Amino acid sequence: MDNQKKRFTVPFIPVHITTEAALAMAFVGILFILSGVLPKEMAEPADKLVTPIGLKPEWYYLWAYVILEQVPNKLLGITIPGLMVLALFLVPWLERSKERHPAKRPIGVAVFTVMMIVVAILTYMGATLQIGG
Repeated sequence: MDNQKKRFTVPFIPVHITTEAALAMAFVGILFILSGVLPKEMAEPADKLVTPIGLKPEWYYLWAYVILEQVPNKLLGITIPGLMVLALFLVPWLERSKERHPAKRPIGVAVFTVMMIVVAILTYMGATLQIGG
């Protein structure tokens, strides 16, 4: 039976390696051709001296952006998101239980749940916030 299995197998080296290397070189070649054929500038170059009106960060930074916009003291606006991230890092040290089931780790689950709800609300506020009139 082993001889029959060996008869229908393909050796990993050199057959599979050379096939994968050929495919990788083909993709790299296609990328080089596309980079030479397509125009290099997709849009108007940015003016470094002018900030566009209504500029918003990407969706994953909207929660921190809302805090920066709503808190009048900018230092406090920078400190609050840092404290939120620090709270998530401190949870394993605050709850030293060896249990892994979430039902037996109430502090960790509560902190994570509250943090996710706050981030979701702030992200929604950032998505609907009108900036620059």
